[in-house]
Amino acid sequence: MLPEELEKEMERYTIRDFADIVRALRDHPVWREELRKLILGTEWENVPKKLDELERRVAHIEQDVAILKQDVAVLKQDVAVLKQDVTVLKQDVATLKQDVAVLKQEVAVLKQDVATLKQDVAVLKQEVAVLKQDVATLKQDVATLKQEVAVLKQEVTVLKQDVATLKQDVGVLKQDVEKLKGDVNYLKGEFGRFKGRDFERSVKDRCASIFGKFLRRTRCVYPDALIDLIDDAVDEGRIDIKDREKLLNLDLVVKGIDQNTNEKTAFAVEISYALYPTDVERVLDRTPLLQRIFDETVHPVIVSSEISEEARQLAIARGIRIIQYEY
Repeated sequence: MLPEELEKEMERYTIRDFADIVRALRDHPVWREELRKLILGTEWENVPKKLDELERRVAHIEQDVAILKQDVAVLKQDVAVLKQDVTVLKQDVATLKQDVAVLKQEVAVLKQDVATLKQDVAVLKQEVAVLKQDVATLKQDVATLKQEVAVLKQEVTVLKQDVATLKQDVGVLKQDVEKLKGDVNYLKGEFGRFKGRDFERSVKDRCASIFGKFLRRTRCVYPDALIDLIDDAVDEGRIDIKDREKLLNLDLVVKGIDQNTNEKTAFAVEISYALYPTDVERVLDRTPLLQRIFDETVHPVIVSSEISEEARQLAIARGIRIIQYEY
C-alpha cells in the first residue's frame, strides 16, 4: 500500500507518454523507489552487480554518442557536396549496399557464435532484430532514392549513421566472442588437468585390483614411503640428487610375486590418462634408478586410458608393459 500523501501527489501529476513517466521518476526519487519495489520485489537486493554492468554499458554508449555527434558534423558537410553532385551520391549508395551485404554476412557468423554464449543471448537477439529492421529500412530507402533526389539526400544521412553504428556494434561483438573463446579454451585446459589427476587417483585407489592380475601379494607403495631407501642410495653414491628427484616423482611403485615366474618383482608405474611418447621416455628413465635401490627385479609399466598409436608402438619396442584402464 502507498502512503495516502504519496497517492495524492501522484494524482496531481499528468502522464501523457513514456517521457512523462521518465521525468516523473527522475524528479521524484520516492516514486522511483516505490516503482523499484513493485517491479523487483525482493530481487532488488540481488542486482548490484547488474547495475555495475549497466553503468559500464552506459559509459560505452556515451562514448559512442560523442563519436556519432562528430560523425553528424562530417555528414552535414557531405550533404552539401551531395546537393551539387548526384553522381557521387549514387556511388555512395552503391558503396553502402556493399557494406550492408558484408555486414549481413558478418552478422550471420556472429549469430552462430553468439548462440553458444548463454549470458549474451538476450542482448544479441535484440541487436540482431535491430539490424534486420535497419537493413529493411535501407532497402526501402534505396528504392526511394532512385525516384526522388530530395528524399535520397535525407535517407543517405540516415543510412550512413546506421552503417557506422552497425560497424561499431560488430567490432564490439567480435571482441566479446574472441574473449569468450579464450575463456572456453582455458576451461578446457583446466578440465583436462582435473581429469588427469582424477584418473591417477582412481588407478591408485584400485591398485590391488589392477596389478593383482600380474602379481601375487601385491603391495602398492607411493614414492614418498620409499624416502629412506632413496636417501640411503644417495648417501651410498648409487644415485645422485637429480636421480632422487626423479624417483620421488614416480607416480606409483608396486611390489609382489610374479604370477608366472614366482620371482619377487617390482613395477615402476607411470600413470597418464592420455599416453604420449614423452610418458614412455619418462618411465624408461626412472626404471633403472629404482632398480638401484631394490633387490627385486624392476619392470617399467604404464597405466593409461587413451593411448596414441605412436606411443603404443614405442612402448612395445622398448619392452614396456601397457595396462589400458577403462576410466
